[in-house]
Amino acid sequence: MRKKFVHLSDCDDIEMSKREVIDGRRVYVTPKGNTYPSITSILGSQPKPGIEEWKEKVGQDEARKIMTEAAGLGTKVHDLCEQYLYNENLICDDADAFSIFNRLRFMLGNINNIYCLEAPLYSDMLRVAGTVDCVAEYNGVLSVIDFKTSRKPKRDDWIQDYYIQAFFYAAAFYEMTGALPEQIVILIAVRNSFEVQVFRKPISEIDTYVDKLLKIMKLDPYICQQH
Repeated sequence: MRKKFVHLSDCDDIEMSKREVIDGRRVYVTPKGNTYPSITSILGSQPKPGIEEWKEKVGQDEARKIMTEAAGLGTKVHDLCEQYLYNENLICDDADAFSIFNRLRFMLGNINNIYCLEAPLYSDMLRVAGTVDCVAEYNGVLSVIDFKTSRKPKRDDWIQDYYIQAFFYAAAFYEMTGALPEQIVILIAVRNSFEVQVFRKPISEIDTYVDKLLKIMKLDPYICQQH
């Protein structure tokens, strides 16, 4: 029998920010009218030598094709996760996406008492916003949960951006609701494999990762122009 997930109302009681695109960058406008850059655009502004080398190796056109296909597949898997956690019928016409989701499904069974799904969060203190995949209890522990897909297995030191993003969501969720998640959980379904990687970090590491975010923000030309 399919599990029925319990949804709590914490995020229903707060005003969310709205997404817009300004000058080619995704931003969020808060209920007070403040405009904050998205966490994904901030992290995407960093130089990534490894990715640039890969693009040169496979060719720019092929790299663009691979990245577009990967993004589309990731979106479909996210949609399936959201449908499943909302106790909805699963609708997807992509067999690859459904196959990847079915691997994640077993890990999703560890989730319950869901506070929010695909919810826009923002921090007035950090002046950043973004859309969190899920805030819920994972094995009974309040967590920020992020769903990812990958062509290859990841190592912990390769996913620092994932941690920065997730810890930002934890900080924003706490600022908006007063509830502090106790951990970060990153679920990564590896394509062409039955493997689902689970990475966790305790909330005690939040200061380390918020500091990393602040350092990145100081180097972001867009943010520098806004101040």
